[in-house]
Amino acid sequence: MYKKESNLIINYLQIISYYYGENNMKSSVNSKIIILIALGILFAFSPIITSNFIFNAGNNKTSSEYDDDITIDYENLKISATSGKIHIDGNSGWVAFKNAGKCTGEGTYSDPYIIEDLVINSEGWGSCILIENSDVYFKIENCFVYSSGGVYREPVETYTGIELSNVNNALIISNNCSSNVVGIFLAYSDNNTISGNIAYNNNRYGIYLSYSNKNTISGNIMNKCGLGLYGSDIKELSSHNIDTTNLVNGKPLYYYSNEVNLEPNNFTNAGQVILANCTDSLISNVNISYCTTGISLFYCNTNTISGNTVNSNSHYGIYLSYSDYNSISGNTANNNFNGIDLYYSDYNSISGNILIGNGDCIWERECQGNEFSDNGSCTYGQADDIIPGYNLFFLLGILSVIAIILSKKVKKS
Repeated sequence: MYKKESNLIINYLQIISYYYGENNMKSSVNSKIIILIALGILFAFSPIITSNFIFNAGNNKTSSEYDDDITIDYENLKISATSGKIHIDGNSGWVAFKNAGKCTGEGTYSDPYIIEDLVINSEGWGSCILIENSDVYFKIENCFVYSSGGVYREPVETYTGIELSNVNNALIISNNCSSNVVGIFLAYSDNNTISGNIAYNNNRYGIYLSYSNKNTISGNIMNKCGLGLYGSDIKELSSHNIDTTNLVNGKPLYYYSNEVNLEPNNFTNAGQVILANCTDSLISNVNISYCTTGISLFYCNTNTISGNTVNSNSHYGIYLSYSDYNSISGNTANNNFNGIDLYYSDYNSISGNILIGNGDCIWERECQGNEFSDNGSCTYGQADDIIPGYNLFFLLGILSVIAIILSKKVKKS
């Protein structure tokens, strides 16, 4: 969170050390000046350095519970074909792809186009397989897609193992989509099936659904990542069929939509919890770590989230989107990007939570009327920058002026 600021501090200290160390080490007075300036800077920025260290250390932790890597069948990979990245745009793109001898099938329900048994290394840039603007029937099966990278593009990094954009009627089954920014990404895509895939160790998400409807997600294995939803429509977010055969770090993913009065026994041994359009429910005593976001609520009102532990998740501990009048109390959400994140969520009560080592302990966006109490030393409604960026550069400017004045005095003496 504060990498740039920390680097500036280090660079500034190095400059001071070089100038005074090389040119003035003979003077004990000047040595004391160096020490005082250095200590002053370190003291001023210690909250930033400490927070950054704790956050990074927390997110780099490993747990023996999740240390077992997904086993890749390298013998089968040896007989699989190595392919370059695949990009198919439109139904006509499928025709051209088939005519080039790169897939089989006719694009119908009974005879879909098939891409299978490929190994694709994206080499750190772009999606391994990108399908756009397609409504023919197709299947991607038994492929190993890895090492995708990319830059940020709202709402998420869309450089993925497999990406579908404005696509219907896809069947994505039994693929290994590990070590990507996002394993499998669907945007504006409806009525697709994602089943039996492996998504291990992706920075953002194993599977991500954005502005998409009525997709079936089952039997997928996500380790050290999880499933993400994005959208601004309640019907959209609550339309998916996502069952507990999906595992996050070996534990069930619980997705509930349009439910009332859910209880703790509805979340037994949860690996991740996602609620869409649920009310009057209690989420309590779950322990979720090394996921993307531990507990997510979308368009959920008058629920209680209490006594949970959601540590070391890469994105958020607890996330509320368009959710009002909820109570979040007595939870531990440490070592996340944000401990608790509120987006267009109003009149919620957040109290008595332990929030340590996060990028921001609590973050509000487009919210009103939320009440906070007894959550440690959190700053509400803004980042927990002890010294925000503007003040950082202001302080460095002052210290630079002091250094110049002292150097002139040294020269005169």
